[in-house]
Amino acid sequence: MLEVNGTLIVLVLSFLAFVWALNLVYVAPVAKVMESRSSKIEQDLSASRTLREEAQEVLGKYELHLADVRNKAQNTINDAVVEAQKKRTSELAAVQAEGRKRIEAARTALAQEKTKLIGELVDSEIQIVDEMMKKLIGGAAGPSLDRGKVQKAIEEAC
Repeated sequence: MLEVNGTLIVLVLSFLAFVWALNLVYVAPVAKVMESRSSKIEQDLSASRTLREEAQEVLGKYELHLADVRNKAQNTINDAVVEAQKKRTSELAAVQAEGRKRIEAARTALAQEKTKLIGELVDSEIQIVDEMMKKLIGGAAGPSLDRGKVQKAIEEAC
């Protein structure tokens, strides 16, 4: 069977001393480093979660601010468009009024010119009719034509 002698005890004691020395020299420092790395990683993960939450909060605030700025810009654009349309309408009304004034002035000038030309035509027409009557009838034509009737006839013809 198994003999227990001094060599076996020395071998067991030297093995235990080797395991204790190995634990003291290698395993304990490595375990300590692994534990510190694990805690560092946990701290970094916690910090990154916190930073991510802060970043999400800042991003949300930025998006709200951006939406607000866009709304303000759109309102400014809409106000400018409305103002431009008002200005355009008022300028267009002024131009139309000026055009109407010019048209009315032209109509008045044309009416005056027409009246003047009709007046000149009345005299010429009376002379022509008198000459025609003299040539057709011979001698005196009789009573002269009424200037008002001739002018009325010419105005109706025009």
